[in-house]
Amino acid sequence: MQDYPTCELRAMFRAGHSQFWEVAEKAGILPGMGLKLTYLEGTDDPREAEDALFSGKIDMICGNHITPYIWVARGKPIVCLASPSNAVQNRVVTREPVSSLAEFKAKGLRIADTSLISSKGIAGHDRLNHILDVMRQGYAEGEAEWIEVGAAGERGAGPELQARLFDAVRTGKADAAFAGRARREEVQDLHVLELPELPMINGTTITASYEALHKKEGLAERLVRAMVETIHFTRVHPDEAQRLLDVKDTRPYSQHGERIESITRSPIKPYPSPEGVLNAWELSRMRYEDAQAANPFALWDMHYLRELDLSGFIDELLQEEPASVQEQCARGFRRVGGAHLFAHNSTC
Repeated sequence: MQDYPTCELRAMFRAGHSQFWEVAEKAGILPGMGLKLTYLEGTDDPREAEDALFSGKIDMICGNHITPYIWVARGKPIVCLASPSNAVQNRVVTREPVSSLAEFKAKGLRIADTSLISSKGIAGHDRLNHILDVMRQGYAEGEAEWIEVGAAGERGAGPELQARLFDAVRTGKADAAFAGRARREEVQDLHVLELPELPMINGTTITASYEALHKKEGLAERLVRAMVETIHFTRVHPDEAQRLLDVKDTRPYSQHGERIESITRSPIKPYPSPEGVLNAWELSRMRYEDAQAANPFALWDMHYLRELDLSGFIDELLQEEPASVQEQCARGFRRVGGAHLFAHNSTC
């Protein structure tokens, strides 16, 4: 890799997406590329992260997925460089077994969920995903009746809210409720329906601005390569990677730990899926009028990852991985149907 001058790296993360960069720094991947991580802080509000990015306080955001399309439409130099997670799958609970939420269509679906608008005054990504989940079950936008039980946090509904969701179904107030991360033993008296996988940009995207990238030589190339090397490192050295996350020491940034599985399950070639991009933009245009004018793919600059891919570097890393790791983690490009498109601005 080309030698670059050493520079500081400052970042903010959303929804707990700090693991990638903690491992990258502690494993020596970032230092080896001349990047000194000095700031890594979380926020529940995408507006705070974007203000910090555009003001030059930080170099990147880990995890903003919906609001960037607003800035594309407004002509801001925001850009995404990689997406290591491109789908989600949700569950609902019902009193009687059903094979689809469409079975409630004749009577009208009443579905319990957390509040659309959080205490921060914005809609959470998980909650917005649920709207697409219901529409993909055959409902028009606004057709289902939503029974809101309270505002969830950045990491989803806590135990108290989950209990309210399940009680809404048990008492007949709702026909179904989104189950979140509930364990099956918590809902033994209810029936769990796994909804189809929803293509969706999520997880630790590399979101930056061209202004920030141009201030530090080779920053985009270094960030993309660091993400790829970090995925490889956690696959080959999972125990060491978890140990690094578990240890809290005197480093200058906040250390949050968590589990490495969110990294190891990432594709080592972290391209965004086209369906995932379209669905993320769809959620953005549903909430923000400005985003309707954005071309969803204008946000994404893949040439840094593509150049690294064409160099053969990523394939060389794959060849270094034991056969058992390759078998467990290897996943080629897979087209997943389900970009849920609606009427939109013809300029797209």
